[in-house]
Amino acid sequence: MLANEGTYFVYTVKPNDTVFGIATMLRSTVDEIEQLNSLYPPFTDPGLIYEGRQLIVPYAYTPEPQVLYFVQPGETLTSIAGSFGIDLQTVKELNPQLTDRNKIVANQLLELPLQIEIVEEGDSLWRIAERRDVPVMALIQANANRHSFSGDVIYPGYALLLPRCLDQTKIRPA
Repeated sequence: MLANEGTYFVYTVKPNDTVFGIATMLRSTVDEIEQLNSLYPPFTDPGLIYEGRQLIVPYAYTPEPQVLYFVQPGETLTSIAGSFGIDLQTVKELNPQLTDRNKIVANQLLELPLQIEIVEEGDSLWRIAERRDVPVMALIQANANRHSFSGDVIYPGYALLLPRCLDQTKIRPA
């Protein structure tokens, strides 16, 4: 199921972060963060998160469909685009607020050409990739640093990052 509505953050866990603290800071809920990131048994203990891993965090106060990313220290637009397997030029086009597109700073928010796909019963990466006309390897690359992500097994309710094409007709609705 494509989550066409709402804003989502891709948040990288920092030292001493808690799910509650992240939910409070980003105006989300613990339950939604735990569901979208499989932060429950048998995958992990409830609320157990690891520094450096990425979480998808929904922001409940805007219906605009977008995925926002917090820049990490030392990252560049090129490294961010490469880590998610997305087009650098599209990242630049989505972020006109960048006065110097070669300079970004830690904790800066960038819109990324990603969508959120909520895994449904019976889904597999292959089925989602086929349904959305996206290569399986693109799904794997976009989610490689996600908390609880496995290229082998995905579970209903888990949120996947789905590379978004400039030509939206290439992303087929469910």
